[in-house]
Amino acid sequence: MLEVKLSPEWMDPERLRRYLRGRKHDIAKAKAMVLATLEWRKSVGADTINDTFNFHEKAEFHKNYPEGFYCTDRKGRPVYVQQPGNIDTAALWKFTTMDRCIKYHISQQEKYVNKIAPASSIASGNHQSQSLILIDMEGVGVSTITGEVRTIMGKVMAIDQDYYPELMYKALIINAPTTFRVIWSMVKYLLDARTQAKIEVLPVDYRPQLLEHIAPENLMVKYGGKNATPLIEEPGPWQDENVLKEVERQQLAIRSKYGAQQN
Repeated sequence: MLEVKLSPEWMDPERLRRYLRGRKHDIAKAKAMVLATLEWRKSVGADTINDTFNFHEKAEFHKNYPEGFYCTDRKGRPVYVQQPGNIDTAALWKFTTMDRCIKYHISQQEKYVNKIAPASSIASGNHQSQSLILIDMEGVGVSTITGEVRTIMGKVMAIDQDYYPELMYKALIINAPTTFRVIWSMVKYLLDARTQAKIEVLPVDYRPQLLEHIAPENLMVKYGGKNATPLIEEPGPWQDENVLKEVERQQLAIRSKYGAQQN
């Protein structure tokens, strides 16, 4: 049997529990998923990516691929916003590459696991490992979902599914065009009940339902809220220096606790 010495962070039950949930508590499958994840992380340098990878083109990237974390929902979960209708790959490839975009996504996921979720946990007083996802489909049509858009989104979703399981609490889709609603009504039954329950297409007048999940002061003005902070600035408790100091203290405690158990 292959023996793997996990780093202290990977001895944390809260992290390993996500892999159990991702494989419906099948221990053998969860173990295989963890081992595959560790191998993949080593191959892409995930442990140090936020120290070694400088995505200097972030501002230009954001103009052509708007996405980011934006405050928290009413339960304290981080909210992730994506606007696929504004993705312009033709413009992207003028200043970056597919590989760098994928690396940026991995760095975002690492920031989420190690900074954003822990900061949200401290701010809310409850453990937060999952995020509420808001997908704005405004501008999405058959012509906008090009082969390159499908490729990059497919790679991103594969990484999330295989190596960052159970990070999504729920996905709310707004401004969905009629064509999307028809397609979704036909294909959603191909998904398991657990996944179906996590994806909700909101009606045209989505603001009341959106406000059930997100308080006005944490919701973007664009979506009927009162927060005018640009998406690229990613407002939230993870921007609070005092909260981040507590995140660091807790992570040091985890490394000390599980590191001592390995010695």
